[in-house]
Formats: sequence, structure tokens, C-alpha cells
Amino acid sequence: MSRTETELAAMLDQARQMQYGEAKTALMEDVVRHADAGGLHRVAFTARRDLANAYSVGRQWDKAFPLFSRCLSEYDARPGEFGPEADYALRSWYAHIAQSMAEFPEISLAQIYGAFEDMERRFRAGGHSLRRVHDARRWVAQLARDWPEEERCHRAWKTAGGPDPDSVWDFEAEVERLVLRGDDASVERALAMAGPVLSGQVTFTEPPAPIQCLMLLPLARAGRFEEAATAFHRARRAMYQDVYRFEYGGMKVEFCALTGNEETGLSALREHLGGYPTLNRPNGKMEFATAGAVLLRRLVEAGRGAETVRGSGSDLTWTLAELHQEMEATARDLADRFDRRNGTTHQGDRIRARLAAAPVTDFLPLTPTARKPPRPAPIPPGTPPETLLNQAEWHEQREERTEARRYLDAVGTPPPHLAARHTELTALLAADDDAEAENRFQWAADAHRQAGDHLRHLVCLCRLGHWLSRHDQPKKGLKTVARAVGELHRTGDHQMIAYGELLHARSLVQARQDNDAYRALARGAHHARLAGNAVLIGSLALTEARWREFDNAAPAQVMALADVARGAFTAAGSPGQLVAAHEATRKAHDRAGTSGLFLAMVERELAALPPAAPARLRGYLRYRRGLALIGAGRPADALEDLIDAVGEARSRDDDTAEQGYELAVAYRAAGRIEDAVQAADDVAAWLDRLRELGRLDRPRIADDNRLLLAEGYRMLGDHTLALEEYDKLAGNARTRDDPLLLVNALIPTAQIHDLLDQDAKAAQTYRTAGEVAARLGNPHLTALCRAAEALSLHWAGEGQQALTALAQAEQATRALPPEPAAQLANGWALTFRSAAHILAGAGRTQEATDRAARAAAAFRRLGRPAEAAEMDLLHGGVLLDADRPDLAEPVLRAAFDSAPPESPLRVSAAHALARALERLGRADEAGRLSAAHPA
Repeated sequence: MSRTETELAAMLDQARQMQYGEAKTALMEDVVRHADAGGLHRVAFTARRDLANAYSVGRQWDKAFPLFSRCLSEYDARPGEFGPEADYALRSWYAHIAQSMAEFPEISLAQIYGAFEDMERRFRAGGHSLRRVHDARRWVAQLARDWPEEERCHRAWKTAGGPDPDSVWDFEAEVERLVLRGDDASVERALAMAGPVLSGQVTFTEPPAPIQCLMLLPLARAGRFEEAATAFHRARRAMYQDVYRFEYGGMKVEFCALTGNEETGLSALREHLGGYPTLNRPNGKMEFATAGAVLLRRLVEAGRGAETVRGSGSDLTWTLAELHQEMEATARDLADRFDRRNGTTHQGDRIRARLAAAPVTDFLPLTPTARKPPRPAPIPPGTPPETLLNQAEWHEQREERTEARRYLDAVGTPPPHLAARHTELTALLAADDDAEAENRFQWAADAHRQAGDHLRHLVCLCRLGHWLSRHDQPKKGLKTVARAVGELHRTGDHQMIAYGELLHARSLVQARQDNDAYRALARGAHHARLAGNAVLIGSLALTEARWREFDNAAPAQVMALADVARGAFTAAGSPGQLVAAHEATRKAHDRAGTSGLFLAMVERELAALPPAAPARLRGYLRYRRGLALIGAGRPADALEDLIDAVGEARSRDDDTAEQGYELAVAYRAAGRIEDAVQAADDVAAWLDRLRELGRLDRPRIADDNRLLLAEGYRMLGDHTLALEEYDKLAGNARTRDDPLLLVNALIPTAQIHDLLDQDAKAAQTYRTAGEVAARLGNPHLTALCRAAEALSLHWAGEGQQALTALAQAEQATRALPPEPAAQLANGWALTFRSAAHILAGAGRTQEATDRAARAAAAFRRLGRPAEAAEMDLLHGGVLLDADRPDLAEPVLRAAFDSAPPESPLRVSAAHALARALERLGRADEAGRLSAAHPA
């Protein structure tokens, strides 16, 4: 079926609104096919350019070449059918195509240079600037590492106009050429040029992510670690919002690899790995493969080669070792192919140097909480298996399961006389869902008995019985434990009796025999004291403290037991268990209403901690102090405590989502917005998941964290990400029928639409927010939303609708209660402001000036001089338009005096006042005022 030109234009417009992907590409392919069939050359020309972009985003760069060739030939065959816009688009596209040709080593230099000669001929024939031609030639010379030619083309580009000051890509070209040269002087110049961009002093029409990525390693090599970390996070945020070439993702991966951030680098690699196999742009594939190989070499050398990795959105998986081999081979092969095409070794030399590069630094912290991943001291080769097994058991007794597994794994295949102990400990450390645990315990118990080790046989039976009790066999498990403990008592071994009674007590609890369980704990504690085993003394006391707390026993009893546990674990040197005992003390104090006493204890212990104190204990105590400071309304003062505490926990992969949220709150209170955003983003999905599972003590913090994240993005100017977060919150609110959360998401959404001049969207969102606020029974929010909706309709050019909405806003404001007075005044101030703008736009001068005057007076009473000045400026402008400079002059002078110094508002007021003075015949005074406040 044929399509008309109008229909195809609508289809093309629809495709442009879609996200890049198969559906968008297919729709544009349809447009091209129908346009060709109908002989609609202009539509086909435009659609082919859009389709070429879609192919490029879809990593099918080679498909753009025939599309361009077809457009070029049709343009040459029918030049009269195409206007200046098509001519400009074709020239721009030609420069891009010529550059892209150089990224394919199978395209010869003769073909590339031939394209440049044809392109330059066309530019000259049309009398156009050769700026784009020189820029494209310069980039191709840079790709070939022909620096003399690159310098010549760069000078020609600058002479022809050089970089567009608003274009991040032109600025990137200036920086990239220096970074790729690599000599110290060039890199220093690149750092100096990029500095104002990295700091935010210089901005472009697009995010500076390319500059940030390019400068990651130069910043790190210059020792400017904080700037490098900030650039990394800013680039990551920007790249969430748009499609960037694989090279930029590779720069992040390589930076992580060479700064001790391998885990973050692996995460960045996964983000791009799904599209890597189908990337059909050899230069980009070479650059990304090189970066990936640098990271993967580090991971393989760290012993992680057997781990598997899968790209986001992909079913392909590799081991890290396999992917390292594949990526390094790809990088080397493509570099060789480019060198054969170029007749040099420049690309190969550069890629080989990157692949062999040494780390820039041992560890560059990407966040204030980042810590170098702890690397336990290597187990000496040749350590006897029995020593390894003893050490594994020692760590297991202290609940240090990761270290216990490390030593157990180091045993390998145990000698026959250690097989039973090895199997028993394997079962003990296995996950709860290990189906073989019961068989392992039973086999080990039998093996101990056959070896004549009666004590180990009985303890293993206790462990078997406890396991059975916890896995839906409480009667069988309790019977097994009770029989074994009875025999242990007859041995007279106090240590083993104490341990057996601990497992007996836990099995009794599983069988709901709580009183008998407490008696078993008491017997165990007695024997633990006789044995002098601090770990057992602490474990028995802590177990009872937790149970007593659960049973709502007297807080003093729980505290006393926890005190015993703390003393014992301190003596045993078991920091993890010591922290657990502190937590039991805290809960008892919370229930007793004596949290202040617990905090005082924390302060005393922190003051007395020796420098060599366990980091885990120090982190816990600082976290508790930090939370107390937040609870006291001092979140900024809590920041350093929380940074230290969360950093310590993360170094052990033991932090919680709640800790991340508290840290984000403290950053926000301290004005460290970027850190707050990073902290909130780190735990946002985690908190959402915990909320879904019902595992949050305070479910609301999942929403509070996203609100904080959205507000942080907004403050940083990342409006797209802010809108995404508010949209998620609004969706959650609708799903859970939470109108308060919904209105808290809708109002800032509307405000962002306002800021982005999306006035119709803003008006509709304000209307929805007002309706939700009305259902909530919140008249103040309702009036605010009605006033804002009316003003947004005015800015959208919907004058009559704005007047209707204004009437509704005034009605809502009149319905406000008299108290609190400040909220009533705020409601009228906002309503008067909307009315002043809307009535002025409707030409109702008298009413507009009245509302502007009232708004200014209300804002002054509220202590908001800038907003008062804004209203005075509007008031004075309306009077000037009505040719009443005599009335406008005092109002504009009030605006000028109230506006903040050096603000754009003050400059606008100065120029409006100058116009009034000129009309009053006071030209000299007007001139001095304008000169003192240049636009």
C-alpha cells in the first residue's frame, strides 16, 4: 500500500519520538521503503539520514555508508529538488561519513582521501566554509597518529572558524588531541583546558561527559584523585541519559582498572558488554576491547579468572579469563589491521602499551566511604593441612565464616586422618539449603567414632541434631542432641559440654521448649566458666540476652547478660561477636527508654579505644553515635562518623541499605549534594527491594531515599534523572494508594517542567497535584497548586484557561484557615503573583498592578525580598507599558533596592528604572544607572 508524503512525514515524526531500538529502526526503514516506492525523494533523503543515525546507535555503523551514497547520488541527479537545508545536511553528513570510513581498516586510505577531495570540491563549489572539512581531516590524521598532518589540519580548522564555543564535541576535539599525544606538555595543556569544564565554570548545550571521561586517567596520573572521582560520577550520571560511543564506557573501565577499583570497573564493563559482540565499528571495538582487557587482566591476576560475567540485557556469558583472552586478541588484531592499512606501527604500539600499563595508584577512592578492599595475608605455601584445619575451626568458632572458608578451601583434599573434621566443617559452613549437610554430619560422626575420637563423635552428633531441628525435624533433632549431650556430661570435658548445651538449648527453642532451653543455657554457662573458654562464655550469654529481649524480660537482665558477652568477646578477640553484644545492649536500652545511657557508653568506649582496636568495633560505635546525632537533629555533625562506619562495613561487604540512606541524609544536611546523590543512588534499588519483601523496619525510608535522590539530581541540574525519579515515586504512590507521597512527587515534577519551559505539562501536573491535595484535605497545598497551574497556563499561552484557573485559585485561597498566619500569607502571595502576570497578559492593567502590589507587600511581610522585587518589577513594567513613568519610577526603585546585589533581577530592575527615568527627562541619571549595571 502506498503512502502519501503527509503520512510518511507523520511516520517519520513518530519514529523520532521513539526510543532507539528495533521498533524505531523498523519504522524508519518503512518510511524509506515507501518514500522510494512513491518517488518522494525529499522524504527519503531526510529519512535515510535518521535511519543512518539509528543504525549507528544500534552498532551497525557500516549500514550508514550505502544510505549516504544513495542520498549523494540522488542529490547530484536532482539538485533542483533539494533546498538549502538538504544541502547543509548533506555536507555535514559527508564530513561525518568520511570520518567513519577511517574507522574501518578495510577501507583504504586512497578511498578515504578520495572522499575528502570530493567533499572539499563540493564545499568550495557551493562557497561554503571548509571548517567541517578541516575538522574531519584532522580527526582522521589523529586516528592514524600522523601528528604533523593533524597539526596542519588543526591550524586550518582554527583559521576557518575553529570550535563552536557551545559545542562539547568541538571542545572535546581540542582536549582529545592533547591527551592522545601523551607527552607531558600536551597532557598539562589538556588538564589546564579541561579544568573550567570539569569544575562546571564552563558549560555547553550538552553534558560534558566526553571531557570527563577523557580526563579520568590524566587527573589520576596528576594525583588529582578527588577531581577524578567527581568526573567519574558526573560522567556516569550523564551517560545514563543518552547514548554514547563505546570508547567513553571503555575510558571508565580502564580508569577503574588502573586505580584499584576493579569491582566498579567490572560493573561498568557489564553495562556495555551486551552490545559489544555486535559492535560493527572496528575502531570503537578496538578501543573498548583494549580497556576491557586491561581490567580483566587485573582480575585474572587476582585469581578471579574462573568467575563468570554476563552483559546487561544479554544471554552471553564468559569466564573472566575467557573474556580477557578474547578482548586482548581482538584489540591486538584490530590494531594490526589498522597498522597494515596505515603503513605504520602507531596503533599497535599504543594498544600494546595500554595492555601492559602498570596501575596509576594502588587505590583511588571513588567515594568518601570507599576503602581499599581488604586482602587477607596469603596463606604460606606448604602450611600443613592440620594447621589449616585448626585455623578454619578457630575462625568458625568466632563466626568469621569467610576466613574459615578460606582456610578450609586451602586444605584441598584432606589426608585420611583429617577427612572427618574436614567434612564436618564443610557441612557447618555450608548454606542452609545444602541438601548434603545431613549426610555429611552423619558420615563425619561415624568416622570420628570409628577413629576412636569419642568427643568429636558426640559434638558432631550435637551439630547434626541442631541442623535437623532447624530443618523441619525438631523432634528427631532434639532427641539426637539430648542423647549426645548426656554422654558429653559423662566425659567431664567442660568445654565440649558447654558447646553441646548451647546446641541443645537452640534445639529446644526450635521444639518450643523455652524453659528447658534457658536451663540448658545455664548449664552450658557453668561449664564454659569452668573451662575458661571466653568464646563459649560470650556465645551463651549473648544467646540468652537475645532470647530474653525477645521475651520482653527486664531490660536490666538483658543488659547484664550482654555485659558478660561483651567482656568475654573482648577477651577472646572476636570483633564481630563483640559488635553483636553491643547491639543487644542497645536494644535493651531502647526498650528501657535509656538510650542516652547507651550513647554515653558509646562515647566512653570511643574515647578509650586504642589505635589498634578492631576497625569493625570502631565502625559500629561511630555509626551508633552518628545515628544519635541525626536523631538529635544534627545530621551534618553525624557525617564523619557515618562515613567511617559505612566505609568500614563496605570494605567487608557488610553494609546495609539503611546505612546508605542515613549517610545520604547526612551528606544532604552538610550541603554535599553530589555525595548525597551518590549515596542515595547506591541503595535506592536495594531499599525498594527490601520494602517489597517486608524487610525494612521503617518502610518509608525507601520513598524518602528516592525523594532525596530526585531532589539531589534537581539541585545538580540533572533534570532528566530527577524527572525519572519523581516518576518512579509517583508510580509507587499510585500503586500503594499513598496520596501524600504522590503530591510530594507531582509538585516538584511540575516545577521542573516549569523550569524547562514545558508549561502545558507543568499546568496539567499542577492540576493533578491540586486534586490529590484536595483529597488529602490539605487546603494550603491545594491553593498553591491551583495558583501555580493558572500561571503555567498563562505561560503556555492559554489565556482564557489561565483566567478560569485563576478564579479557582482565588476561591481556594479564600477558603484557607486563618492559622497558621504565615501559611495564609504565603497562599495569598502566590495567588497574587499568578494574578498579576495573568491579568497583565489579559490587558487588565488596573487589576494587574493592584495584584502585583499586593504580592510584593505579602512577600516582604514573609521576609522574601527577592520575590517582592520581582513583583515590583512586574508592577513597574505594566505602568511603563501604560505610559505612566511617573507612577512606575518609585515602584521600580523599590524593585532595584530589594533585589539581591549582582543578581540578574537587580540588573533588570536597573534597566527598567533607567527607561522610566529617561521618559521623565532624567537622561543623565538613567545613563549612569545603565552604565553601572551592564546587561
